[in-house]
Amino acid sequence: MGKRTVTASLESISDTQTANIERPTGLRERQKVARYERILSSARSLFNTLDFDNTTMAAIAERAEVSTPTVFNYFNTKDQLLLALVLQVHHETQEWVHGFKAQATDELSHAICDFLSMYTKMSLKSINRQTWRHVLATRIRMPDSDFVAQYDALTREMSNDFYAFFKHTFSDRKQAENGQLKAFAKIIFNHWSVMFVELVRNENLDLDEHADRLRSDMSALFGVTSIN
Repeated sequence: MGKRTVTASLESISDTQTANIERPTGLRERQKVARYERILSSARSLFNTLDFDNTTMAAIAERAEVSTPTVFNYFNTKDQLLLALVLQVHHETQEWVHGFKAQATDELSHAICDFLSMYTKMSLKSINRQTWRHVLATRIRMPDSDFVAQYDALTREMSNDFYAFFKHTFSDRKQAENGQLKAFAKIIFNHWSVMFVELVRNENLDLDEHADRLRSDMSALFGVTSIN
């Protein structure tokens, strides 16, 4: 990663994403959004094939059929581009989360596993393991950077979404104190996060095996706790 760090705020990136969702009607606005999406798509493709470090802003510009200065008009650094990709995945995941309904016949641990397994699949839908390794390594190498602060904010949102799902699903079946549920949900989400890091690290670990391990761990966890 270069010396420059992300300078745009999370809100500024979100605004551009929102512009895409709202489908602007003005020609200039449509062209702007189209360029943004081409740049983002080109960056994702190059990051996933050449890897992050070997991808240049000039290469992204060439693939997106825009000038290099145009790319910099939208994204000051490659880090900012990468953060926009992570945010895009986050938004897609949130849309899925809000529509997810656990089957009434599912065991609670199975419903939790289905939910978290979809988190895994959505996270890898647009960003491959190689690129995720760069994201996760940045959290260690540059803990005080804007990139990490904004990435961690997204992680907290994911954790809160999971807790909301967990609380709703659990309350439909059993009774427990909210404080107890929140602590248990945090333990589960943190465990999934560790397992996701292992999945990203190990190219030989496929999604099915990862899901099986998660299911086994959740069954064991629910088996030794009073929340079951």
